[in-house]
Amino acid sequence: MKAETQQNDAKQRIINASLSLFSRKGFDATRVNEIAAEAKVTKALIYYYFKSKEEILDHLIQSVLRDWTSTARDFINKDIVQMIKDGRLDIKPDGPHFIDKAAMSDFLKNSMTFFRRMLDFDLARRPVLRILMLESLKMSKHHNELLRIMDLRANTADNLLFKAITEADEHFAVSKDIVLFEFFFFILPFVCFATYYDDCKEISGLSDKKLQEAFLRSIQVVLKAMISGSDILYGENKLQEAELRG
Repeated sequence: MKAETQQNDAKQRIINASLSLFSRKGFDATRVNEIAAEAKVTKALIYYYFKSKEEILDHLIQSVLRDWTSTARDFINKDIVQMIKDGRLDIKPDGPHFIDKAAMSDFLKNSMTFFRRMLDFDLARRPVLRILMLESLKMSKHHNELLRIMDLRANTADNLLFKAITEADEHFAVSKDIVLFEFFFFILPFVCFATYYDDCKEISGLSDKKLQEAFLRSIQVVLKAMISGSDILYGENKLQEAELRG
């Protein structure tokens, strides 16, 4: 048991050291011997746990995506799926439809609770998010890693988020428009906010609570526009349909 604990401790030190160095220096500029020195382990031990530096980065990214998926799945099952089963929400090709204003209000409230959880999640993992942002801005082989988040919205049978909703509503489908919209107006703002959080706090002079609430208010504005408007659709674009008819 003691040996196993020591092994787990060594592996975690390697992960923590990699996270720190990747965040400060960038993935490409970090050398394995630097990771070994910071983690206080041998290079041989690093290669015992990870085949390469790339595998360490992949582990960091996969852990974030896995936890993201778990948090989102809880929200979908607890709130979205339950509202569909109760007949209070129907996600049609032109967007979400609510049985009444009370249902829309509940959805908005539950969504904001979820977004607060996601904000806490992202702030706690901002070193990994900084790595994702840094790599996305370079033409390295890892520059598309941040875009892997969009895979969580894919209309595929092995997508747990998509599957959870289709089991409640077999007609549910996600258009490319809405995937792009959610990425650039929901997911990416959270990533950017977490990445620049410390600088924003210093420059703005705001407390943690006021800074986070200000950010969440902007997310609420976008969410309200999304669930009450008709420009961003879950199906085909209405403008294209109008052009075809006209």
